[in-house]
Amino acid sequence: MKRRKSSAPGARRAARPWFALLAVGALTLGGLAGCGALVTSPSPPIQATYSTHVTTPRATPNLAAPIYQNPLTQTTTPTGWSSQSVCSFTSQGLVVQPSGGQAYMCLTPVASMTNLSVTVSVQQLSGSANHAFGIAFRHNEPKSYYFFGVDSSGHYILTVVTNDVSHTVIPFTANSAIRAGMGVTNTLQVVSVGQHMTLFVNGTAVGEATLSTFSTGTVGLRGINDGQTRFSQLTIAKA
Repeated sequence: MKRRKSSAPGARRAARPWFALLAVGALTLGGLAGCGALVTSPSPPIQATYSTHVTTPRATPNLAAPIYQNPLTQTTTPTGWSSQSVCSFTSQGLVVQPSGGQAYMCLTPVASMTNLSVTVSVQQLSGSANHAFGIAFRHNEPKSYYFFGVDSSGHYILTVVTNDVSHTVIPFTANSAIRAGMGVTNTLQVVSVGQHMTLFVNGTAVGEATLSTFSTGTVGLRGINDGQTRFSQLTIAKA
């Protein structure tokens, strides 16, 4: 198992099957950096293992009694959500818009958690088809979190964002479970138990990773930096 440095965030390369070990240096620059200005101060080293070939995915949690469930189709802002215009609730879902040329994250009103399942449906309405949008989890201030997203070209990605600097764990990887196209809906789910993360798209396990950077945190829905995305049918449950 070789140690390799992460490529620049957002850069695409052929995915390696099975497991890889990632060691990210203390400073990574460039690419989409979350929901604010790109920070160039040093961040702690990141250790992660990942696989894009999941043969025995962790069981999906029982969602009969979710901690938080919201269709996100209200025309008024629900309690606990941001009332800023970049997080706009409509009859069809939560529309997330860029802010100052940066991707924006709308944080959910759920308290910090470690073991959880987050499921949400999302579609891109406008912008570049190769920019990822999706679920931010174990979010900690200032702007540090894990991010699992897809793009409208049929790829998914997993990154670790530390102090608004993005480090790629699983690079953009094509998967047939992802429905490509503008305005097309995909349902994303991340199951986070301890240091183990399993990633699902439309009910299919597409990847998994072992991450130790953040032990707990909140959940957010992140858009892209040059267009609109719309989220609906959010469910957060214990895992």
